[in-house]
Amino acid sequence: MKRHSGISVRRFTAVFLASLLLGAGTVATTTAADIPVSFAVAGSPFTVTAQRLHADGATQFASFRKDAGGSRRPVAVVGIRHARIVGLCQSAVAHTPLGAVTLVISSRSEQPVRAEDMVLDLSRLTGDMTYESVEMGRDAATLDGSGFTGPAGAHGQQARSLTITDLRLSAWSLMAGTFSLTDAEMAVRRGEQPCA
Repeated sequence: MKRHSGISVRRFTAVFLASLLLGAGTVATTTAADIPVSFAVAGSPFTVTAQRLHADGATQFASFRKDAGGSRRPVAVVGIRHARIVGLCQSAVAHTPLGAVTLVISSRSEQPVRAEDMVLDLSRLTGDMTYESVEMGRDAATLDGSGFTGPAGAHGQQARSLTITDLRLSAWSLMAGTFSLTDAEMAVRRGEQPCA
């Protein structure tokens, strides 16, 4: 009987710790009012996959972000004015004293996820990309495609629209004025089980 109780406590603790991390991420992605904001990023990136992302108004430039330990992480800052995302899956692995747990948020609806005024700090992105009306090599301080600019003198690029299929990215942070999912599901899984 005691052994059964101990297992229940360990499971509860792992789920509780994972839920705290998920709650922090959800607040960051749904209630960002003053963008961009400055905060210390977590010690490891999270994963996002999608069948298709279409963006109207996209900008990009290189920068750094500090994590809670003070390390500077190189990132590609991507600003998107309007995004529609089909087949979204977002996952983050939390390493707890009781082992790894993975937090997964996904949209099971055929309706695309909608995001407005979104900014991502990316460490890696793969997929098939199509740009329309693209400008590369523009000074990051003069970017006007998404409403987000970078430091003067930095290399920037922007496009009127961007479509990515078979998207997979690793990001240190995501902020958005609005991030809307229909028929969303949240799950906590034992071990490292990020989005495929």
